[in-house]
Amino acid sequence: MTAGPKQASHRDHDPRLEAAQKRLRESAGQADAIEAIREIVTNLLGCEEIGLFIVAPGTDKPNGQLLWSFGIDPQRHGTLDALEEPALHRVLQGELHVAQTARKEHAKGNPPLRAFIPIRLHGRTVAVLVMLKLLPQKLGLDQADINLVKLISNEAGKPLFEGSAKANA
Repeated sequence: MTAGPKQASHRDHDPRLEAAQKRLRESAGQADAIEAIREIVTNLLGCEEIGLFIVAPGTDKPNGQLLWSFGIDPQRHGTLDALEEPALHRVLQGELHVAQTARKEHAKGNPPLRAFIPIRLHGRTVAVLVMLKLLPQKLGLDQADINLVKLISNEAGKPLFEGSAKANA
């Protein structure tokens, strides 16, 4: 017998992903869901500037209002209008936008991250999580980080806007 397939699945196993999913699913209400998102984004993804913007139902114009932020200036980033409109239009359609992935050429300088994550609920984007700046030692988002971002996109809507993610479990 060979242990090849078992080793491959073990390599793909990401305990950060499981911990993040558990934390989101155990969130009870909007305040706890926001705290769960903050924990995941700051502790697991290494981002120090984030904002969560509410998207008005049925809108295709990126003018969402800031619901919550950590490390960003709410006066400067009070709405999504201050951010990159072409990328935001795609995000409102449910597409993830990450302008900086982990690459060796970023080692000399760490430009802002600029990631826009659609928070989805019942098939539509209800909010946008904006990640602006990583910790200095982090060069960008790798594939495991992108998996965490996708988890937030798919799982955070229910606890943020319906009070509990446990029904999704």
